[in-house]
Amino acid sequence: MERAQVIIHMYESIDGKIDGDWDGLPGDKASGDYYDDILFKISNTNANGTNTIVMYAAPGDPDLSQYDPAGIDYQDWIPAGISAATWDVSFDRRGRAGWEKNYFDYAGKKSRAIEVVTKLADRRYLAFLRAMEIPYLICGDDQIDFASALVKLRQYFGIKKVALGGGALINGAFLKAGLVDEISLVMAPYISGDTSKKGTFDTRQVFVNQRFKIVQTKLLGDGGIHLLFAKDN
Repeated sequence: MERAQVIIHMYESIDGKIDGDWDGLPGDKASGDYYDDILFKISNTNANGTNTIVMYAAPGDPDLSQYDPAGIDYQDWIPAGISAATWDVSFDRRGRAGWEKNYFDYAGKKSRAIEVVTKLADRRYLAFLRAMEIPYLICGDDQIDFASALVKLRQYFGIKKVALGGGALINGAFLKAGLVDEISLVMAPYISGDTSKKGTFDTRQVFVNQRFKIVQTKLLGDGGIHLLFAKDN
């Protein structure tokens, strides 16, 4: 069955750091705005790992004791009649995202949330998601089966391409799984110089023997650049 394609879409410094003091300076406004502006031109679906989702989209701390897990098993759950122009997917292995609304308001879009979890997620958390009318997909016992998740995203929601915006660990996991089809890098006109910050991919020091070729370059108004790579099969 066909799966959703994956494009890694990241904003970084010249030396490849995805976070740091350079981010948000006046001199990178054109690059930063461009990164946001093209996100939903690349795909109708934004996706992130748990840490990024908790930081930016779902920082709440729901009291799970008020949710009854009776009758809830580890099966996919999709609210009847759900539809959206844009989606926000959380690859959230243990179910930690504290959603306060069932969408993420980002880049001018209110993207409907979708949770991808494993059987490590508390069944009370699944009850919480149901109360919020947030669909969830069970993809694996203790580690996310990314290939299965991509098939389900296309099957249930018609998602053809996912723009995965990090963090570095989730990007690295998709790369190691052989599921990265394209890489979109928007580089700000700054050098971070901070070796404690992560780069675009963290593969846990494992070399992944996959080759990508440059297919597009675009200079940006503040001196930044957009680089687009495709997997070289």
